[in-house]
Amino acid sequence: MKQSLSFARRLAALVLAAVMLCVAVPAVFAEDAAPGATTIGGANTTLVPGEEENCLSWLFGSKDKITMPYLNIKGKGLRRNVSLDLVDCLVGITYTELGSIGSYVSASAAQEAWKAQAVAIHSYLEYHKQYGSSANALIYTPVEDIPSSARSAIRKAVESVKDEVLTYNGSVIDAVWSASAGYNTQTGVYGTCSSLDAWGSDVPYLKSVESPYERQYHEKMRRIIGKDYDYVEYNDSRTGEPYQSADTTHKDLGGFVQYNTLVSNGRSYRYIGQFVSSRYCFDFSTDATGVPCMYYYGFGHGVGMSQCGAVGYAAEEGMGYRDILKHYYSGVSIRTVGSGTSSGGGLFGWLRRLLGM
Repeated sequence: MKQSLSFARRLAALVLAAVMLCVAVPAVFAEDAAPGATTIGGANTTLVPGEEENCLSWLFGSKDKITMPYLNIKGKGLRRNVSLDLVDCLVGITYTELGSIGSYVSASAAQEAWKAQAVAIHSYLEYHKQYGSSANALIYTPVEDIPSSARSAIRKAVESVKDEVLTYNGSVIDAVWSASAGYNTQTGVYGTCSSLDAWGSDVPYLKSVESPYERQYHEKMRRIIGKDYDYVEYNDSRTGEPYQSADTTHKDLGGFVQYNTLVSNGRSYRYIGQFVSSRYCFDFSTDATGVPCMYYYGFGHGVGMSQCGAVGYAAEEGMGYRDILKHYYSGVSIRTVGSGTSSGGGLFGWLRRLLGM
């Protein structure tokens, strides 16, 4: 009786698989039916219907491709439903984010920092793909545009971690990062800001943690980041006139300015183009002539992994990418997955499990 039930179960699975293949395969190759070019964010692109997107990847459980609802491609603008080789995608974005850091840290330290960045990028992309949101803040540099020496070194790092993502309680995380977390003037240490302090949303894996190498490695990475660490200029970007007063009473617990709270002459600093972010870790005072001055200690929102800190930990303490990631993202695990499907996923992975293979 038990053997009969097992045989019937396998036979039903095979019949169901045959039906699903008859339905799915024609749709996979219906590419000619896609609509024409559409302008999105200034870039012309061919839109792929959602029901056809990544169909082959699902069908065969492929792990070597990743498809994103939106991706900003350097030199081409924002594109929709971009499908790329997973390694190429991670190499291109990692290069945009960290560049050729191997020129000022050891080869081994650069490898660990690139690995940490690649896993964070993969996690971020998978999170935003899963929830249907846009990851257009990331810029993908086409691999053919990356200098060959940097491309080869970054590819070596990415190849070894390409299927790894960060998870919390079994779900992939929103692995945000910033260029430099900076110095927290309230706690008196260099460190990141929690999501609660920065954004008012308490995300359990985005806590404030120490990050001691902020200034040291910001100085070395300035050519990538493109901004000075300390920034003193404090003039109205419209008139060039110095500000005479400012309200800093709404500085939050993390030492970061919240949206629409730092105001001078009736204007929020969020809308002043000369500043590097809408939230800053800062000291506010006046110069020798009494003109208000802001001294910056970070670049970006300061939440999650600090790129300067990650490079510093790898270079100064020999820290591996896994420890770097677990330091900046509290309580996370590192899991091996495919690009949107788990290992052994897809129709045939499901069939193998159903048939007990």
